[in-house]
Amino acid sequence: MRKSVTTGSAAVVGLLVLALVGVNGPKAQDTATRPPKNLKKVGDHWTPWDPPAAGPDAYIIQKGDTLWDLAQKWLGDPFLWPQVWDQNRYIQDSHWIYPGDPLVVPGKPVVITESGPPPGEEAPTEEGAGEGEIAEPAAATPATPSMMLLADASDLYCSGYIDPDHQATALRVAGSEVVEREHPAQGDVIYLNQGRNQGVAPGAEFTVVRPVGQVVHPATEQDLGTYLRRLGKVRVMLTQEDTSTAVIEFACEDIQFQDQLLPWHTIPAPRRSSMPPFDQYDVTPSGGPTGAVVSLGFEQMNAGTGHVIHTTRQPEVGVDDVPGAGVLLVYRERPNLPRTHIGQAVVLTVESTSSTVKLAKSVRETLLGDRVELVR
Repeated sequence: MRKSVTTGSAAVVGLLVLALVGVNGPKAQDTATRPPKNLKKVGDHWTPWDPPAAGPDAYIIQKGDTLWDLAQKWLGDPFLWPQVWDQNRYIQDSHWIYPGDPLVVPGKPVVITESGPPPGEEAPTEEGAGEGEIAEPAAATPATPSMMLLADASDLYCSGYIDPDHQATALRVAGSEVVEREHPAQGDVIYLNQGRNQGVAPGAEFTVVRPVGQVVHPATEQDLGTYLRRLGKVRVMLTQEDTSTAVIEFACEDIQFQDQLLPWHTIPAPRRSSMPPFDQYDVTPSGGPTGAVVSLGFEQMNAGTGHVIHTTRQPEVGVDDVPGAGVLLVYRERPNLPRTHIGQAVVLTVESTSSTVKLAKSVRETLLGDRVELVR
């Protein structure tokens, strides 16, 4: 929800148009806060901040601008709006930007692909080639097949996982900059209950998690561990002696006070050049290691294509050698009848007692206790 707000004293009502920071994406929550009241006239516009002088390459905020839209325009991804804020920290509340204030435009990352640098940029010369000399061409690299991306950021960072030995963390969400908000959301500034004295440093990144219960093997009744829901990512902006101030860089759902924080780890997205063939009716076992579906996620009764679920791990499912690339056949056993093939799943991560997988193909619903077989 994008908003424009008119605020200020009676003398300036109708003259001030504030631009609400755009942090509202497909999964973001409404993050409106109370506008600052300490407005002052700087140059030809009103602002509560102390903006620096506009440099030659500065962008001047226009009516209707949002950090969300500007990140899309400048960086190609609206979820990168914190990078814009990082370059303009005179803005003390990320929810409010003001027409007339200047912004430093962050540089867009340049990715050099196999086809060479972008147009207009020189390719580096071969080492040893002098000025005016022509370097010997490098040996040709065989073409590699294009790789399919099999999971997105939501699959990786907004799904749960099973921790066999979860210990409640001391680092917690302690409060929010916006007192009126019960559940902080994406873009909000929050406070953590530890600071410099506990080793928290500015720039540190954390995953927010919430334990929601124990996972028990549906057949053996073995306790596999605690199911942890991933709720989002926070980055520490500054620290005090025993507290820290952080921003929620993205939120999968509402974050609650006392939610726990763990060190942030990047999860590689699984890629494959192709998926193995799936035959619904050829039910001959392949001979690969087998296991079971032990969790369908929090409070899920069944799952289908695109859902993230959890299966048993080694030695039942041999995915240690191919985490993030292994493919599982999902099937259901029936007494005195051939087994029923249900679909295929791609392994995302491997934990101590389980694997987190995404259903890439389904011809019928997956249920708790269904079987999986590693495709060789």
